[in-house]
Amino acid sequence: MIWNIPSSRLLGGACLLISALGLSGCGGSDPGSMGEADSMNQILGSVIYRERMMLPPGSELEIQLQDVSRADAPASVLASVMITPDGGPPYPFSIDYNPAQIDERMRYALRATIRLDNRLLFTNTDYIDAFAGNPVEILVRRVPESVVSTAGPDLFDTNWRLETLAGESAKPGAGGRQADLQLVAKEQRAGGFSGCNRFSGAYESEGDATHGTPLSFGPLAGTMMACAQGSELEQQYLQMLATVSAYRLEGEILSLLQGDQVVATFRAE
Repeated sequence: MIWNIPSSRLLGGACLLISALGLSGCGGSDPGSMGEADSMNQILGSVIYRERMMLPPGSELEIQLQDVSRADAPASVLASVMITPDGGPPYPFSIDYNPAQIDERMRYALRATIRLDNRLLFTNTDYIDAFAGNPVEILVRRVPESVVSTAGPDLFDTNWRLETLAGESAKPGAGGRQADLQLVAKEQRAGGFSGCNRFSGAYESEGDATHGTPLSFGPLAGTMMACAQGSELEQQYLQMLATVSAYRLEGEILSLLQGDQVVATFRAE
């Protein structure tokens, strides 16, 4: 006997079978990827300054979405965007952020900086509410030369303590110790504590970078201890170092970049 089953029922059964096997198919977009894209919100705005001057060639503009809730701690960066200014202001920007990271009890601000070869030229001095409504305008002011030239810690031969990782405050590793990083100039070696183990490897500070000053890390090797705490941090931290293409140094804060994204920040100890 030949059963005459409508094609729609055949298709539905096939989809059920595919779904049961954990495979994708039967048309339509991947719900997971759609959900991730739909979950992102956007802040739109522009950056201006009132000085009657043009920016030097090679200047870079960075806008950060920061959590500034704690007065006794540095701001943590939730999202950022890097722009190469073209012509005079205004300079439009947009920042994508994950609303799941926003806590209504906290305070969030936008910070804009214009730098040339890691020298801070302009920044905003007023509090800019990140969620006051789109579009937002950020007025930056020229930094006095005496402030620009103020010496801070050197990138090399300094112990850098991890502050933020992927836009969130870095959790402590084994024994409550924060991950850190040292760059030894004489040996051109990187090393530090990654959350559970010690690691070391080569770094390169020459080449080209679309933003910031070039910096990249070669293969990193570590000790093989097992830890009840810090293993997840260690995996994220070492994966982050493998993606770094440049850095920015502002006073006691070191930012590591992947393209135009800030992937980690450190404070000098």
